Amino acid sequence: MKLLGRDIPARELIARIEERLRVRGLPTSEPADVPEEGVEPRVDPLSFHLQAMEEHADPTRPLPLHTHRGGVGQLVLVAKWAFRKTAQVLINETLGRQRVFNGHVRQSYAELSAEVLRLRREVEQLKSAQGSASPPPEQPVVPSRPRRPKSK
Repeated sequence: MKLLGRDIPARELIARIEERLRVRGLPTSEPADVPEEGVEPRVDPLSFHLQAMEEHADPTRPLPLHTHRGGVGQLVLVAKWAFRKTAQVLINETLGRQRVFNGHVRQSYAELSAEVLRLRREVEQLKSAQGSASPPPEQPVVPSRPRRPKSK
């Protein structure tokens, strides 16, 4: 049984999940647009990680405040908001060096990603140029065991 690619009937799967939610009395979401061709295309990890690094490079930019609690949770949110507003200058000063470091890491990752892509293209060109004129596979070399000196 494959669980990747077009082997998963996406519309049927969503319909079954929503039916199970309805049976349990849980509200279902609005109709989802499932592409006819099935699952989304594969994401390139190099560009995905670079985009994620760019998105989260500045440690002084706060994450959104949210809570799953009611009542006291709302008071905690207000306290966090007040702390952020009053301490933002201190936060910026404390994390300034981290922001610079993150910029260097992001730049290094971008350069390495570009080099990986260049090397992949070069390998593909070499493979296509080599074509069917490939040498026979080499036989693996089996190392011999070192001999122990004979004791007297």
